[in-house]
Amino acid sequence: MPDLAEVELYCAEARDILAHAENIVADLDRRGASEGHCLMANQGLAALRNLDRIIERHRRRLAFLALPNAVGPSPPPSPPRKRNWLLFLRRRGGYAGHGIEAHS
Repeated sequence: MPDLAEVELYCAEARDILAHAENIVADLDRRGASEGHCLMANQGLAALRNLDRIIERHRRRLAFLALPNAVGPSPPPSPPRKRNWLLFLRRRGGYAGHGIEAHS
């Protein structure tokens, strides 16, 4: 597994390759290349952009892990507390001495 410094070099190289490929695709368009050639060049450029995103994501993950106080994933939520059934039993009516009514 490469370390952060090595991945930084990979990111720089990927940016250079991507910039070079973008220049080539723009040059093809300017010179009037056929639609098929332009399509293939744009598909290759899309693949290079995807690889650049993957490398950048990996770099960000390594940079986060290198932080001294890196926090791991949050713990799973605690199960919901059971409600006390006595809370649901309440007096009916508005006067004292009136008991709990049962309905059938």
